[in-house]
Amino acid sequence: MKIQYSDQKKIFNVHTEQIPYLSVAMLDALGVPNLYSTRFRSFDNQSGEGETGLRVVVMKHEEEAEAAPVVFKNRDALARQLGSSIEHESVTDQKHTNHVYVVTEQDLGPILRSEKPLHRRCIDGLVTDLPDVLLTAFGGDCPPIYLADPKRGAIGLVHAGWRSTLGKIPAKAIERMAVQFGSDPRDLYAAIGPGICTDCYEMGDEVYEQFSEQWGSAAADAILRRYPGGKYHLDLRAANHMTLLETGMSEERIAVSNVCTMCNADIFYSYRAHRMENEQVAMIVNRFGA
Repeated sequence: MKIQYSDQKKIFNVHTEQIPYLSVAMLDALGVPNLYSTRFRSFDNQSGEGETGLRVVVMKHEEEAEAAPVVFKNRDALARQLGSSIEHESVTDQKHTNHVYVVTEQDLGPILRSEKPLHRRCIDGLVTDLPDVLLTAFGGDCPPIYLADPKRGAIGLVHAGWRSTLGKIPAKAIERMAVQFGSDPRDLYAAIGPGICTDCYEMGDEVYEQFSEQWGSAAADAILRRYPGGKYHLDLRAANHMTLLETGMSEERIAVSNVCTMCNADIFYSYRAHRMENEQVAMIVNRFGA
């Protein structure tokens, strides 16, 4: 699987034994099961070829009752590769908010989007300290951010599109972990997963204006710059990295992705590349205290 990396850092481990996925090397070293899927159902390293078409989420144009059994089966297969199952799963909603939800035992297991209770809708971040819980988020070009607190036995997962990034969703998740579990940002580990790179992420002037208004012009200038042709380009990785550092996290405990979903549209689904037949799934399992 020939992934194009933006630098030579060893950020991810690549797994192709069953359903292919990437995992964050830093989290692997901590013993925290995690993954980020691809568009492949299987991949053969010897031939360099694979079967594509992995479906992990019901798309808006699909009939939910018909598509759900397929995507549940695929997510369960991925979860089992992490030593978990979909029965332990709680998922985000991808509504581009900065809302973070604390997962309880009543929130676990597969559920149709149409059957979600009101208090679980419009959620882009999840946190929990319950052992064995599987947190799941979806995305095309929006990176997931994985959080782990070995000291308090807690984990988090957020979907960080530009609107959620503007709303500093990683900080919101860390705040919830501090309030609910007593987490100290200095004890946390965070990983910004695959997502669209700066060169690919063209934005309008209104996005710069919103960041400048809410973050200040200096911060906006650090994460948005005009490219030839007059359009701004947003560095989602740098923006979320900045937010993580503002919480008091240690630089050495933050892993930043060097994989762009749009640059690798043959391997990942990508909205901006018009290759959005489905989405990727990000997963993290709480093995602390298990």
